[in-house]
Amino acid sequence: MNPSATKGNDPERWDKLLTTLDDKLQLGLLDHLERVSSYHFENSTLFIQPGSEADMNYLTKPAFFQQLQLFAQDVTGVEKVILNPVDA
Repeated sequence: MNPSATKGNDPERWDKLLTTLDDKLQLGLLDHLERVSSYHFENSTLFIQPGSEADMNYLTKPAFFQQLQLFAQDVTGVEKVILNPVDA
């Protein structure tokens, strides 16, 4: 089974985002997104739960978060991205 299928509700869209990041050599973002605990597409929002505090710290840096939002909007059609807190 595809690992993305166990982490979220729309593995096709998620894989499309990861593939685009790989194609565009956005390897930092790709590395952190491959380790997410879960993701969820709901209406026009993508919810992401990072896999660790280190991933959360990276993804919340303004420059990286803006890149993530732009790629997610372009590739998956969402309007916004929300990072959920990491499980303790």
